[in-house]
Amino acid sequence: MTPETTHAAETLETGDVALGTSKTALAKVNDAALKRFAEFEVAEQDTVAKVIKAASRMSEGAPEKLSADATAVIENFKSIPAGKEFDEAYIKTQVDGHTKLLEIQNTYLDQGKDVTNRSIAMLASGLIKEHLANLQAMRRG
Repeated sequence: MTPETTHAAETLETGDVALGTSKTALAKVNDAALKRFAEFEVAEQDTVAKVIKAASRMSEGAPEKLSADATAVIENFKSIPAGKEFDEAYIKTQVDGHTKLLEIQNTYLDQGKDVTNRSIAMLASGLIKEHLANLQAMRRG
C-alpha cells in the first residue's frame, strides 16, 4: 500500500472507533463538558471521513470495513453502564484513539508526499492535540 492509502485506511478506521464510541456516549455520558465533547467528536469524525474519502477518491458512502479489534472496542464500550465508570471509560477510549490518530498523522507527515494528504494530516494533527489537551483536563477535573 502507498503511504496515502495506509494513511486513509488507518485514519478512517481509528476515526470510526472514535465516532462509534462518541455516538454511544451521547446517550450515556453524565458530565456536560464530556457530552459536548462527544457531540463535537461525532460531527468532526463525520467531516474528516468525508474529506479523507474525497482526497482518496473513495465514494463518500463507501463503508469502511472495521477490523475485529475496532469492532470489539465499539461493542465492548456499548456494554458499559451509564455512570462514572462509563465517563471514565469514554475519556480513556478517546485518549487512546486520539493518541493513535496523532501517530498515524505523524507517520504520514514523515513518509507521505501528496500535498493534499499532507495538508489534511497537518490540520488533523493540530485538532488532535487540542482534543488530547481537553480530554486530559476533563480527566483531572
